[in-house]
Amino acid sequence: MVSVPNAIKGLVYFSVILGVVFLAQAQGALPHPVFDIIALGWALFVVDALLTRVRVKASFYLAFVLAVLALVSSLPQTAHYAFIEEGELLPSATFILGSLAQIALVVLVPYYFLKSRRS
Repeated sequence: MVSVPNAIKGLVYFSVILGVVFLAQAQGALPHPVFDIIALGWALFVVDALLTRVRVKASFYLAFVLAVLALVSSLPQTAHYAFIEEGELLPSATFILGSLAQIALVVLVPYYFLKSRRS
């Protein structure tokens, strides 16, 4: 069975990899300033992935904040749901997998800290 810390680390790494796919899709579709903000968010996930090697707890706090920010910025966007309605496979899969990964981080990080507090 996968431990919670390893699952969190895996979700951070997955977010970095999926972010590359997302950036490739968004590059021509978004205005330059919006793309730059998204690229900055991805860079912060890269920093977080590196941080998992040296400061695990700090990495988990950062992962939680980044996941919340990603969800708050992406879930209200109706254009994301239009991809699903139109049957566009790659953008739909990117949106769904990314959202599920961020939701998992939002659930697992507090669970890990609550569980480690009790021990």
